[in-house]
Amino acid sequence: MTKKIGLVVLSFMLMFALSACGANSTSSTNSAQPSETANSSSAPAEASTDELTPEPGAKLVFWHPKTPFSEYAVQEFEKKFNIPVTLQDVGYDAILNKYKADGPAGKGADVFVLGSLDLGDAVKSGSVLPNDYFEEDTKNMMLEEAIKSFTWDGILYGYPSYAYLPAIFINKDLVKDAKFETWDDIKAFAKQFNDVKNNKFGFFFEANSKDSAYPFMAAEGGYYFGKDGTDANDIGINNEGAVKGLEYFQSLKEILPLKAADASVGVKTSLWEEGKVAMIMDGTWNSGRFKQLPFKVESMPLPNLPDGKMAPVMTGVGGFFVGSYTQYPNAAKLFANFLMSEEMQMKINEVTGFLPLAKNLQNEELYKDDPVTLGFIRQLKQSHFYPIIPEMKVLAYNDTIFTPAIEQIWDGADVKTSLDKAAQSLKDSIAGSQ
Repeated sequence: MTKKIGLVVLSFMLMFALSACGANSTSSTNSAQPSETANSSSAPAEASTDELTPEPGAKLVFWHPKTPFSEYAVQEFEKKFNIPVTLQDVGYDAILNKYKADGPAGKGADVFVLGSLDLGDAVKSGSVLPNDYFEEDTKNMMLEEAIKSFTWDGILYGYPSYAYLPAIFINKDLVKDAKFETWDDIKAFAKQFNDVKNNKFGFFFEANSKDSAYPFMAAEGGYYFGKDGTDANDIGINNEGAVKGLEYFQSLKEILPLKAADASVGVKTSLWEEGKVAMIMDGTWNSGRFKQLPFKVESMPLPNLPDGKMAPVMTGVGGFFVGSYTQYPNAAKLFANFLMSEEMQMKINEVTGFLPLAKNLQNEELYKDDPVTLGFIRQLKQSHFYPIIPEMKVLAYNDTIFTPAIEQIWDGADVKTSLDKAAQSLKDSIAGSQ
C-alpha cells in the first residue's frame, strides 16, 4: 500500500498495473564521469528541437518498465530523430538505486523515469542533469504544480509528464442517475443499496489507507507538512482540522461495516470486479483495467464534506530525467523532451490511464468520450500534490507511521489520541532518518 501512494513511480499499484519482471542485461557505454552540463540551469529564451544538435553517433539507453507506452515511445523517437534507443525493462522502484550504483561505473541509463518523491535523492546524489535547454518551453507547457514537483532549490531537473491520483469509480449499471453532492449523499445511497450478508456495498475503499484518509483530514485543514509542504517541523496530521475530518471519516463505517483489516484492497477489487460494489475509491493506475469490465464504468471527483468543504486527494507526478553520467547529453535531452510532449502524454493516458499534465490537455472537451479520464481530470483540479521534501518520503514509504492510526480510528479508537501518536511517530522517524 505504501508504494501505491508514494510511487505509484513509483508505487505498488502502479507497478502492478504496468511493470514487467526482470531487466534487459544490455548496458550503456556511458562515460563514468558526470556530464559537464550537470550544473547548468539556464535556458535560451526560445528552445526548439531543431537547435539542439545530438552528438555524432549518439545511442541511448532508456530505463522504464517495458509497456506498450515505452515501446511505442522508443519506436516513434527513433523514427523522428534517427537516434537508436535501447529500452531496458527496469521496475519503477528500482531505478534510482540502480542508477546510483551503475551510473558511476558507466552502465547507467541516459534517460529514465522517476516520480517526484525521488527528486531530492536524485539531485543530492548527483544522478540527474537539470532540464536547462528546454526549461522555458517546459514551464510554458506544463501545469505549475508539475513544474514545482520537479524543481529542487530553484532548478528544474525533470521533464514532468503524468499525474497519478485516486478518485471514485462508479458502476453506472448500479448507480444509474444518482447524484452525489456531498459524502452524506453517498451514505444515503449506500444505506439503501447495501446487502452486507451477501457482500454487496454501495461504497468501498481501503479503510487503513492514507489515500482514503487524506481527503477528509485535508478538507478540514489537516496537512502532512506546513507551508505548502515545505516545512517538516510543522506536522499537521493531528491538528484540529485533521481530527474533525477523520471523525467524519470514522463515521463512514456506518456504510462499510467491516474492520479495517477486512476492508482491504484485495477484497475491494474482487467485489468491485464481480459487480457487487456500486462505487469504489481507487486510482488512475487501474483505469485501463477497469475500463475493460463487463459493466459501464465512469469516474467522478470525491464529493464535498457535508459542511461544503472540498475533499482533495493527494496527487503524484511522474516523468523523465537525464542521467548525469550520460555520454550523450544533447541526445538524451531531446529524448526526455520528446517523452514529455503532448503526443506522448496522450499516449500514456491511452495506455495506462495516468493523466496528462500539459495545460493544453486539461480541456474537459478532449475527454467527452472517455468518462473515466474525464472524472479524473476534474479530480486533478481538486487535489494537492505530494510535497517533495525528503521527509515526505519517510511518511509515504513507511506504513508503520500513519497507517496504524488510520486503522485504529476506523475500528473505533479515539481520533485525537490516535493522531497524536502518529504525529510523534512521524517526528521520531524523521529524526532517525537524518
